Amino acid sequence: MRSLGPLESAVMNLLWEAADPMSVREVLDGLRDRGLAYTTVATVLENLHRKQWVDRDRLGRVWFYRPRLQASEHAALLMREALAASNSPRATFLRFVDEISDEEAAMLRELLAETPEDR
Repeated sequence: MRSLGPLESAVMNLLWEAADPMSVREVLDGLRDRGLAYTTVATVLENLHRKQWVDRDRLGRVWFYRPRLQASEHAALLMREALAASNSPRATFLRFVDEISDEEAAMLRELLAETPEDR
């Protein structure tokens, strides 16, 4: 999967927050503070579909879009890419652990103690 641009990220955030698939008009309404044209949003959604970030279904003449990945899966993918790009995964992990909160560190310890069957 290719990375997302700023507008694509904003669109994906809307889709991740939505309970149901969204039409171009609904996405446009969610981004109304940006002053975008309908065709711009339609193009962004088409690009996200082409890049395999979203699936779509047609109902009548209207396309409805939904994310292929959940937000948590996307975040995990970014973390994986960061580790893969690092020439020192250990140093990257250390930097990450140094910057997380006490609550996040406790959660990480709990997760590491669990077996895959526990998750």
